[in-house]
Amino acid sequence: MPLDTSPTALERLIREGSDADLRRFLLLLQPQEIADIIEVLDTADDRTRAFRAIVGQKRSSVLRNIEEGGERDELIDALEPAETARLVTDMQSDDAADLLLDLDEEEKAEVLRHVPEAEREELERLTEYSEDSAGGIMQTELVKVRSDQTVRAAVEEIRRTRDEVGELHEIFVVDPEGRLRGWVKERALILAEDDDRIGTVTHPVPQSVPVTMDQEDIAALVRDYDLSSVPVVDENDHLLGRILVDDIVDVVTEEATEDITRLGGTDPEEIYEPSVRQALRSRTPWLVIAFFGTVTASLVIAAAQDVLQNADSLLAFLPVIMGMGGGSSTQAATVTVRSLALGRIRPGQVLAVVRKEALTGLLIAVGTGAVLWMVVHLTNQDQPYTALIAALSVFGTICIGTTLGVLVPLVLEKLGADPAVATSPFVTTMNDILGATIIIVMALMIL
Repeated sequence: MPLDTSPTALERLIREGSDADLRRFLLLLQPQEIADIIEVLDTADDRTRAFRAIVGQKRSSVLRNIEEGGERDELIDALEPAETARLVTDMQSDDAADLLLDLDEEEKAEVLRHVPEAEREELERLTEYSEDSAGGIMQTELVKVRSDQTVRAAVEEIRRTRDEVGELHEIFVVDPEGRLRGWVKERALILAEDDDRIGTVTHPVPQSVPVTMDQEDIAALVRDYDLSSVPVVDENDHLLGRILVDDIVDVVTEEATEDITRLGGTDPEEIYEPSVRQALRSRTPWLVIAFFGTVTASLVIAAAQDVLQNADSLLAFLPVIMGMGGGSSTQAATVTVRSLALGRIRPGQVLAVVRKEALTGLLIAVGTGAVLWMVVHLTNQDQPYTALIAALSVFGTICIGTTLGVLVPLVLEKLGADPAVATSPFVTTMNDILGATIIIVMALMIL
């Protein structure tokens, strides 16, 4: 009979079983399985007891697999500083630094007091880097050898550091001053003779990254060069650490989450802290902007009631006109934002991108305007100018909406801001105001 590893089984053990039973149960599961179960347990007490029952270094692996936010913070808060320090020393340096950054300064100092001095100094240095930089996501555990050493010495170094380093993709080669000179792949090391010098099997590193480089740029570089790891260097090319592909996957997920939430006018923190308070904090500002923008558009139309009374049937088509403008803007902005994120828009391609979107908007506007003219004309033959106003208005809102959709992300990118906000309710609301204005202008010109 297969083992029942459901959250229900764990809850039953927590309530009815002994600590020994709970430990034996958790020994049978992989860290990711335990993390998944802990995250869905009903109470904080159940989660804490299950976490405390995990034996040895497996506890740090489980914590790494628990999503950042409420449950993870709750488990860390339940530990004594000495227990947290043991977790830190069991983790790879990048994960340990992330854990410390989740603590306030007083808690961090108390935890570091229980960490051995050599590791403490390294962790203090890592926590000084920006979380979104190469220094913030690199790990310092790696194998490095000098180019004048032999293959035998490199193999001995691998054996000496095997427990500390973990995954081994390549051996980094440095000069006597610690400057990066290349790397040796595992295959080349296996095929080389023991007495061969490392320099004879060393290959240039496709790309190294400065310690201050933004993580999103690193993710693009890893994708372009198909790298399994990236060395991190300082301004003098001294090797500081490496970034593994699993950390890049985390970066890609984080950046995609950030872009998607901002596309909807909210904040990524709401994903990691799913509370009513956080939801209100992240959604309200954008909705307030949208509310006042929509009210402004309504006031523009209300102010022109005298003009529109000769084409009162046009009011029935206002949602169509304004909705098409907002929709075209959102489409153009979404494509542009994603293209920027994937590095598909180079500096020399900006004008081509704008031309392509402008032409697309123009063709859609012509087709939509013609169809709307026919619909309004057939349903309102007693007001012959209404169809023309509607057609020209939807034409103008689509053209302007598409142009704004492509230009706003490009301008924000140029200014160093996040282009994802371009498809937020702010831009949609701006289109509503412009759409209302276009309708009034067309009515004034034609009636």
